[in-house]
Amino acid sequence: TFTTADGEEKVYGLPNTVTFNAGYSYSFTFVLNAATKVADGMTNCYIVAPGAELTFLVSRAYTYENKAFTTTLHTGGEYTGAFTAEVVWADALVISGTPTVTGSGNTAEVTVKTNASVSGNAVVKICRSDNGETVWSYHIWVTDYTGAETYTNTYTFSSKQYEFIFMDRNLGATFAGTGTGLGTGLFYQWGRKDPFPATLEPDDTQLGGGSFTAVKTSDVNGTVANAIKNPGVFYFGNSGTGDWLYVSNNTLWGYASDGGTKTIYDPCPSGWRVPVNPDRDEYRSPWKGFTSSNGGTWNNGYSWGTNAAYPAAGFRSNYSGSILDAGTAGCYWSASPNGNIYALDLYFISGGVYKSSYAARIGGRLVRCVQE
Repeated sequence: TFTTADGEEKVYGLPNTVTFNAGYSYSFTFVLNAATKVADGMTNCYIVAPGAELTFLVSRAYTYENKAFTTTLHTGGEYTGAFTAEVVWADALVISGTPTVTGSGNTAEVTVKTNASVSGNAVVKICRSDNGETVWSYHIWVTDYTGAETYTNTYTFSSKQYEFIFMDRNLGATFAGTGTGLGTGLFYQWGRKDPFPATLEPDDTQLGGGSFTAVKTSDVNGTVANAIKNPGVFYFGNSGTGDWLYVSNNTLWGYASDGGTKTIYDPCPSGWRVPVNPDRDEYRSPWKGFTSSNGGTWNNGYSWGTNAAYPAAGFRSNYSGSILDAGTAGCYWSASPNGNIYALDLYFISGGVYKSSYAARIGGRLVRCVQE
């Protein structure tokens, strides 16, 4: 019996086949998986190493617009009962067993166990036990990435210095480098906290189980509250729809002319956020200096020196949720809007790099997190 630092006992048993004989010495190896306990529960993405156990509070579900979540998203007053947890989808066999929830109300704790030697992603949703309603969901990023592997893009414009410290890989990626498909990162609709996998079609079973579906947006389902309740739904549109929201909101990811602040819907882990274009202008873009001719090399994406590698993983279609242009184009969101239904992004193909392009918010694009 081993006792962990927080007082939890772990019991390990010997194999039933062991026979002890007098005069012999026996040795056994016990693997103690790391356990990470996060006290604040105030992020939408947790990084956890393969084989580790993660525990966090459901606090985020109680802080929607600084109000009790039941008064704005749900019904019946402040919920003090129990919760359940389940995996919406997983792009690899990263989750061990079924996530559990202990306690109740806003002090309830979620525990997720991961499998050893497997990297990938999962979305776990938290539901009320009394009616099954989803109150929040979390991206579990199972990876050996520590957050210490970064690159810095620094430049001076009009006597003002800008510095962006980026992750060396996309949000949800299992490697740093160029390429396509599984491992290159996850797709996000602009302003939403929940990701979609980089492989397979809507309704296809993911490698680690579960799936997501694609539904046409409308005035009924195209709301923030509905998106929170349905983290596994990609809201697509038609030729006249540029936003998954029926009534657009330019501040979901915290855009402001002074650089903005991270919001409750930001999909990046603690200490990171979606990059903001300082002045909605490619000459002050977070990706300033990234060009096809300025040290850029192409191989299913662009590499600009050590650690600055961006896969051309394509994007998820505005009209179906299917993946398009994998191996041909790289599409990366910024937190900055462009008008009411578009947002600025980094877009590139083998022949050109467009640092302040823009795209309809309803499409699924990649995210490269920057330090707050």
